[in-house]
Amino acid sequence: MHDLFLALKQDTHDKHTQLENTAPFSLFHSLSNFNINTYASVLSVMTIFHRITAQHVSATVSETPTLTPIFDMLNTKKVANSLKRDTHDISKAANCDGKNPSANQSDTLQHASKLTFTNTKSAAIAASYVWLGSSMGANIILRRLAKHDENIPTSYYATMADCAKAWVSFKKEVEDKLPQLGLNSQVGIDTIVDDANAWFSLLIELGQAHCSQKAEVQ
Repeated sequence: MHDLFLALKQDTHDKHTQLENTAPFSLFHSLSNFNINTYASVLSVMTIFHRITAQHVSATVSETPTLTPIFDMLNTKKVANSLKRDTHDISKAANCDGKNPSANQSDTLQHASKLTFTNTKSAAIAASYVWLGSSMGANIILRRLAKHDENIPTSYYATMADCAKAWVSFKKEVEDKLPQLGLNSQVGIDTIVDDANAWFSLLIELGQAHCSQKAEVQ
């Protein structure tokens, strides 16, 4: 059987590296220059990303109920609430400049409309991979933030770290479902990988657009 997760790891590596080097995510390269406003930007971008991916996976599950266990692993409501809570707490911080553009619904619709997928099921699996894959690094970020300043709001990263516990179950669930979804061929694997790279590209574009928008506000 073709190894989907090996292909995903290898063939999304470049996009993942590009994402880590893109503002505002590059904040985590070194916390010695930590800026609460940049951190707020990260949360705003992730709010839009999670909103778009959750909507896509949810819509796909409505058409393909067999994907329900995968959707449930994303813990979408808890993630959304934790982002909302952190964003609210940061807005009250004394060193927050209040110029961080909010993650409004129009931004979500604007970026979601740019996404085009040939297979909604492969795109849903790819979105879930990026979602849960990002949770794998949440524990590290959570510890680093707490060590830097225990007063930094970290509900989001704590929630994502909790999501990471589903990683092994997620991989097994996906591998078991691929034949039923008609995605267990090399073509199916390649489609999921392409879709995962598209989701990474969305995150990169969201980060760039947010930083440009913030520069205009300032």
